[in-house]
Amino acid sequence: MWEGSLGALRFHVEHRRAGAGGGPTLRVHQIDSSRELLRFDCFDERPHFHVDPSGRGELTALDPLADNVAWTVAELARDLAGYLEKAAFAGAATWSPDELAATLRGAEDAMRNPPVDLDDLSLDVLKSRKSEKWEQYPSEILPAWVAEMDYPLAEPIRRVLQRAVDRDDVGYPIAPHETGIREAFAERMADRVGWHVSPGDIQVITDIVQGIVWSLSAYSEPGQGVIVQTPIYPPFLGAVRDTGRRLVENRLVAGDDGFEIDFDGLGGADARILLFCNPHNPTGRVFSRSELERIAELAGARDWVVVSDEIHSDLVFPGHEFIPFASLGPEVAARTVTLTSATKAFNIPGLRCAIAHFGSRELRQRYLAALPRHAGGGIGLLGLYATIAAWRHSQPWLDRVVAHLDANRATLARELAARFPGVVFHPPQATFLAWLDFTALDLPGSPARFFYEHAKLALSDGRLFGSDCEGYARLNFATSVSILAQLLDRMESALAR
Repeated sequence: MWEGSLGALRFHVEHRRAGAGGGPTLRVHQIDSSRELLRFDCFDERPHFHVDPSGRGELTALDPLADNVAWTVAELARDLAGYLEKAAFAGAATWSPDELAATLRGAEDAMRNPPVDLDDLSLDVLKSRKSEKWEQYPSEILPAWVAEMDYPLAEPIRRVLQRAVDRDDVGYPIAPHETGIREAFAERMADRVGWHVSPGDIQVITDIVQGIVWSLSAYSEPGQGVIVQTPIYPPFLGAVRDTGRRLVENRLVAGDDGFEIDFDGLGGADARILLFCNPHNPTGRVFSRSELERIAELAGARDWVVVSDEIHSDLVFPGHEFIPFASLGPEVAARTVTLTSATKAFNIPGLRCAIAHFGSRELRQRYLAALPRHAGGGIGLLGLYATIAAWRHSQPWLDRVVAHLDANRATLARELAARFPGVVFHPPQATFLAWLDFTALDLPGSPARFFYEHAKLALSDGRLFGSDCEGYARLNFATSVSILAQLLDRMESALAR
């Protein structure tokens, strides 16, 4: 439930008729009399609005195929005074345009994002999913490996997908440059991190890995060096290998407070491309401005193209700041390709939609010329719809998710320290991934194999993330409190044998 005031008016949002056919209601009351002047019932089925519902109750139907939340907000922004006049409101319009806009923004966020209980997860329902996380292993295995969250969809995403299915709208998408994706990304970057980009510098792609492979083909030749800062998301390593490039592994250094860049090693690297990951997967580091500036200085001196995977940038915890690498300045941007997507933070990886931002026209031209246009396949229409709904309308859901992840992160740190004193864990500054060092426990085989066999628990095997990672495993903590507790209990039982 949400409430906001505007002069003599009170705005109230509630979510009625939960489930199929339900939707949000916006009520506008006169404060001094508590009289309801307007009500907008933006239901999936039979949407409508009332003028003076407690009086003569004039009702008008809305288009069941339209985005009626958007219509309601636009209409009230256009002519709130006219609607109030129809409802026989006797008060004066004592608000400014900015105050009206702020109130309507709050109402729209509340209408699009009902309360969600992120701990209300059923293992039976999760196990019925056909995604890789839940299908890869037998049902007795509790999965905490691939970077997929267990949480329900954000309501704006669910509704836009449901509307598409209801009208059988699953045909070929229109050209990606006409979808609004590029504009939505540019707006989000300006609003969230103060990075102003041109939609014309953005290319819609299928996923981050496609962007990496394509970039390696565009900006380097077989046999040339590609710097990868390990431990790293395994497809980075696979992309270098599969394209015939030479892996230059510059390992992050584990210190007392987390993982740091080995700048001495980085400065001596013989390479054409730096594959950069910020926030970093699997360590969760969010690199500081000073670290980014040192990387930019080296990139300029060594003439590297920087391909920056920033897909986890919406999952940064309080106290840390994400800075897009290309935002450091025009000279840095001119050698940077930024890859990102809504799929990680909004938990829609199966919808396959991402973007590549090019800091110069030359980078974009070389990228587009590297491979045939259809080499990477096409973008799905549902992925386009969902991505716009994520970036434009689902931030309240994401705020709740990040807060829940932050609490899980604290729980994990506390429980590991108390129950597994030999395990080294640097709490991530972003992401929902825990990079755990089990080396001191001297487990037989890899930690992932040990816990799979003795705890019926699936973790990501550290050996996949680079050399010298045999004693590590990655744990996904994007789940409910109760399931996280089960994960830890299984680990403790296995180690107690």
